[in-house]
Amino acid sequence: MEPTRPNAITLRNARVWTGDPSRPHATSVTLRGGVIEAVGAAPSQANGAHGETIDLGGRWVGPAFIDSHLHITLGAATLAQCDLSACASREDFERRIAAHRAKLDDAGQRDAWLVAFGWNEADWRGEAPTGAWLAATDRPAVAWRMDQHSCVVNDAALALLDTSPIDGGEIEPERGVFREQAAWKRVIPAIPAPSVAAKRVNLARATVYLHSLGLAAGGSMEYLCDIRDVYIPSLDALSFRVHATVLDRDWPLDAPPALPSESSDFFRIVGFKSFADGTLGSRTAWMLEPYADAPHTSGLAMEHTLRGELSAWMRAVQRTGLSPAVHAIGDRAARELIDAFDACADAPAPRFEHAQTLHPREIPRMAGRFASMQPLHKADDARLALSRLGPARIERFFAFRALLAHGARLAFGSDWPIVSPDPLLGIKAAVTGLDLDGRLFATEHSIGVEEALVAYTRTAAEMLGFPGGMLREGRAADLVVLDRSPFEVDWTRELPRIDGTIVGGRTVFERTPMLRATGAR
Repeated sequence: MEPTRPNAITLRNARVWTGDPSRPHATSVTLRGGVIEAVGAAPSQANGAHGETIDLGGRWVGPAFIDSHLHITLGAATLAQCDLSACASREDFERRIAAHRAKLDDAGQRDAWLVAFGWNEADWRGEAPTGAWLAATDRPAVAWRMDQHSCVVNDAALALLDTSPIDGGEIEPERGVFREQAAWKRVIPAIPAPSVAAKRVNLARATVYLHSLGLAAGGSMEYLCDIRDVYIPSLDALSFRVHATVLDRDWPLDAPPALPSESSDFFRIVGFKSFADGTLGSRTAWMLEPYADAPHTSGLAMEHTLRGELSAWMRAVQRTGLSPAVHAIGDRAARELIDAFDACADAPAPRFEHAQTLHPREIPRMAGRFASMQPLHKADDARLALSRLGPARIERFFAFRALLAHGARLAFGSDWPIVSPDPLLGIKAAVTGLDLDGRLFATEHSIGVEEALVAYTRTAAEMLGFPGGMLREGRAADLVVLDRSPFEVDWTRELPRIDGTIVGGRTVFERTPMLRATGAR
């Protein structure tokens, strides 16, 4: 006896953009058993009984968004931390710290560190904070810059920390400032980690939030401890597809760490990550020439790049069958990375993470290679790029258009919680060239709406091995529903609205109850 087939569900009366170059547009799409059964066929023609039909009333439908680079565990943790993003002044900064201290006191968490995140001196156009800005609390406190590459700590925290010199990092104990490896290897280990139970609760909260933004999947940067303790026990509950890149980097090149073997349709490990340098905001991105506003420094090389073993590390990762992903923001780091690409195999494909500043001679070398970029970083860093780089180097800043013209494969993401994971904000930044203050910047690098959509869907899926990314028969039924076409929006003035997100044929978010037939959780 032939097994019963699950009912098909057809979304009709829709403006469907498939992301499939062979058939870019349709008016309906039929889902069955978690995959796409038909695109554009009338319900009665969709391989048998058509099941249920949902009229979308002319809404726009496309492949669900994929965030090619985010930190889900870290982002989930910030949901319980003090948010310093968009602080307008030192007074605002200190007021938020005091309010969060009171919140911890009221919750009886008197021994907990106060952890804050998201400050950016560009928000108040002044000097970066010091530990003195955390005087509103006497408990150990740390406030992370929005890029998570530098932080400030108060005296109570400083008394617990090692302030001796460290390779690849900088420490200014008199100001309570820690940068790069100093922040990661001295400050982070001293902060009591949330319990595993709290991390699992935060992961569930984070996936609900990401679905509300039209996201079905993401390439998340994760430590092995969280993969083992948080993700693996949650495999059956995941509704957000996670292809993880391992952040653990201190392993011998001839002995990669043992990885968990468990995987599912919603989770697997796809790579390892290394950092070649830091960030533009912290002046630790490794540049070919000194910073215009700090001529004493050209930034920092770090980790495998600092030790001259980047290409050897990448080949070691490829021997495990996984993809090497390398953070490189400065143009010197970019050159070193592309040189390493040339010394490695083409598969598993290496990933150039961030690619924020490239010397023009490096851009043609990216033909056919993946550039995992975060357009909302451009909108944020644009506010300080001129001071950091000077006018002569702005042509190197987020060269989306030039990279595409030379055949690079752009995959877009957010780096959440560094900036918002909202793909619509990322599309706006890539298309308009507007910075976070609403001013146009480096618009010669702006790209079209379809190019941005492809970077958030098809190319991101290709880079990370996701089953979605386009609407084609046999692909995963991962879709997003917008209230209007993104091709008809004036992105300088408005954004479309996410009306629904479907993952594996199931509704995981809807603004109004129009998709209930797809089995909302």
